[in-house]
Order: sequence, then structure tokens, then C-alpha cells
Amino acid sequence: MRYVFGFLGASALSLALMAGCSDENGEGGSGGTAGTGGTGGTAGTGGMAGTGGTAGTGGSGGMPECEGPEDCDDDEECTTDTCSEGMCGYTAAADGTVCADGRGGCYEGICNFVPVSVDIGATEIVFDWTMDRCDEFDIADSPAKVVRAEDGELVLFAIHEQSNYLLRGPDFDSLEGECHPAHQSANLPTAESYENNEWLWSPYREGARWHVLIHNEFHPVDPPPCGGSLNPCWYNSITHAVSTDGAHSFAKPGAPAHVVAPAPELWVPPPPDFPLNRWYVTGYLAPTNIVLGPGDYYYALFRVVLYLQDWFGGACVMRTKTLDDPASWRAWDGSGFNLPMASPYVTGTPAEVCVPLQTPTGQLMHVTDSLTYNTYLERYMLVSEWNPGVCGWYFSLSSDLVHWSDLQLISERACTSSPPGYPSVIDHDDVTTNFERPGQTPHLYYTRYHPYWLDRDLVRVPLTFTLKE
Repeated sequence: MRYVFGFLGASALSLALMAGCSDENGEGGSGGTAGTGGTGGTAGTGGMAGTGGTAGTGGSGGMPECEGPEDCDDDEECTTDTCSEGMCGYTAAADGTVCADGRGGCYEGICNFVPVSVDIGATEIVFDWTMDRCDEFDIADSPAKVVRAEDGELVLFAIHEQSNYLLRGPDFDSLEGECHPAHQSANLPTAESYENNEWLWSPYREGARWHVLIHNEFHPVDPPPCGGSLNPCWYNSITHAVSTDGAHSFAKPGAPAHVVAPAPELWVPPPPDFPLNRWYVTGYLAPTNIVLGPGDYYYALFRVVLYLQDWFGGACVMRTKTLDDPASWRAWDGSGFNLPMASPYVTGTPAEVCVPLQTPTGQLMHVTDSLTYNTYLERYMLVSEWNPGVCGWYFSLSSDLVHWSDLQLISERACTSSPPGYPSVIDHDDVTTNFERPGQTPHLYYTRYHPYWLDRDLVRVPLTFTLKE
């Protein structure tokens, strides 16, 4: 670990959210002292007279007493406050009700948007390519994700498919590269194999089994403009591998059993008049962290791009209860997690496409870098690179992983051809195995580029989130 210090400008971007009794013994020869009522509750009855009278029982807590609805305001937009027979009541607003001046929506009585200010500290270098690399392609080419091994060792994934080297260490200040690939890309030359250029992208450990979602890219070499040094033709899919040796090596189930989310359409070459300077990209790609979410399902977001000439597609969400079964993942279809993702090479027909997620203003969520549950904000948080008018890192919040709030700015960044990329949130004090529950003071990890395209440093900055009053 080497440190270089600098400062990023902080941007302000909050939340308004929101107890017992003791017993006393009565004095000898007189009635016991009445128990004290709980908050909003009724005081208990005093003990019977006599020697050592027994303390009265405190009343249980209840809804606040009221004379009218104005006495029951809970400062929550997503509930309807009522006063009935002197007691307050609260009813959740209908799901989808607009809240936070249109920046959020109500779901199960909670507004998924809460305004937050963000303070940013000094920059630290985690991995310096010029000094720490194992070889030329040992680069930070995916969002950093950390897993705690059974012996407490930390394992950091931020890799390129030509190396798949991991960083390991006893703590976050002692991470060092392991110059042995945890996985070798298959590099098969066919789209239907789904075993091409393979990034170990999204790990999740269950006991001794280390699961990983693989970001897989097929780059056909013909016809033009495919091929060449900058191949614009990308056919993407998400697959699965598992390790049982502490993430030192990963193996896939036999094809096509390893496929989680294949591209919904067959690979089709670009037309002859396709512009030479544009991307030709299609498929499902770049899954977020896996998090354990509602209903004890495992969730992940991922990107969908369908033969677009740029990277702006959408973001979808999928879930499963069985990480060991790649085919068990189901994507959101607009009304539920009902969409199996089948290979068109197996079924012979194009598959139905997942339904992209949107913010309350109708903006498609199109980048999926880091997904966690923030224990301070009590919401799921998606952190990504966005450019909705201002280049920067942004976050969106959700209570159910399907409905997301408007974007909030973490920090502006340079609007250049090679801006800092791959942001992810990691809390060094998170005690979970897969670092899926950061709190108020996590770090933002990202890749910092230099003029030579392979020279990329993995850096981090401390963040402090503060709810606005």
C-alpha cells in the first residue's frame, strides 16, 4: 500500500426519520407505589396494602394520545396520520405515491429518497500500477469488491480478464497482489459458448464456497468493423463460477449450465455501413455486488445494452435463492421477478428482455457499479458514474431494490475521454463477510487513469454521509 494525498471537492446533496418502565416495591404496611406507564401507555395499579406491598405493573407502550390528526404528525410523507377515539393511527400511502418533491416514491410507507450531504477526505493509493503490478494487464478494470475469508484475510477483486489477479492482506492497509491468476479466461471463439473474455466481477462467499458472477465478453474478429486493435463489436453475458479453495482458483459448471444471464438475442454482425468509430454492443453485462435482500433472496443489478452505438442502455435487477444454481436467477419483468433468462442458442428464439429500472423523473438507470445496503441511511444504495448534466459520481436509494430514487451527487469528476471510473463503496468497519452493509463513514474506491491506457491506479477516498434536517 502506498499513499498519495490530495483532495476532491465536496458536494452537498438528507433524511428525516425517526421507549420502558421500572417497578418499585411498596413500603411495609402501606400500599405499593403505582407502576409508571410506558410511553403513551396507562399507568399500572398500585400494589395491595400490607407488609412489603408488591409493585404495580407498568403500562405497556401504545400509540400516542391525540385530540386531532395534527397531534399525530410523524414527519413521514408516506403515511396518512389519523386520530380515532383519542389514539393516533398511521396508514401507509399507496406504493408509487410521489414524495420528496418528486425525487422519490413511497413504498411500504417509506420514501425511498432522503436528502444527504457528502463530505470527502484525502485520496489514498491502494494499488499503483507502475510499482505494484504483476504484469502489463494487472490493472483495475472492474469495480473493487472485497470479501472476508474464513481466516479473516481480506480478498479484493478489481481485475482485468487477462490477469484476474486478486489483492490479499490482513487489513485494508496491507493489501498486496497475488501474482497467480484466480481464473484463466477460456477465450473460446464462438458466441454460443459464453466462455470468452471472462472477468471475475462480483464475488459472494457462503461458508467455504466462493461464488462469482462473471462479466463475459465475446469479441468477434470479423466482418469489419469487428476485429482490429480497437474492436467495437461486443456480445455480452453474465455467467457463474465457484471456488472451494479460498478464491485461489475458480471453476465453472459445464456449458451452458454456467450461464446466468445470456444476451437475449443471437449475435448479429454489424451492417456494412456501420460507422467505424462507434461501438456495436449488445447483451447483459457488469453485474453489481450481490446482496442479501428482501425475502432472503440474493439480488444483483446489471446493465442491458441492445445493439446500441454507445453505452447508454438501462439497468435491470435479478434475484435468486440459490447461488449454486445459475439458471435459478429471475429478472424483473415490470410486475415481478418472473423472467427466466434463457439462451437464444438453446431455445432457438430471442428471449424476452428484462424491464429497465427508472428514477421517479423517468430517467433510465444505466450504470451498475456498486450495490450495498447502507445501515445509516436505511436504504439500498447504488453508486455509479453518471452524467445527467454534471460529470460525477452519483448514488440512488431504494427500499426494495426495484424502485429507485432520484440521483444525488457524491462528487463531481473530470469530464474527459478517460475519467476516473468504476466507483464502489466499501466500509472498512463493515463486519459482514461480503461487505454488503456499509454505514455512515465508508470509502469510495475507484480507478484513476493515466495517459498510457494500461496505467491505472486503484485509489480510495473516505466519505461521510450526513442526513439533512
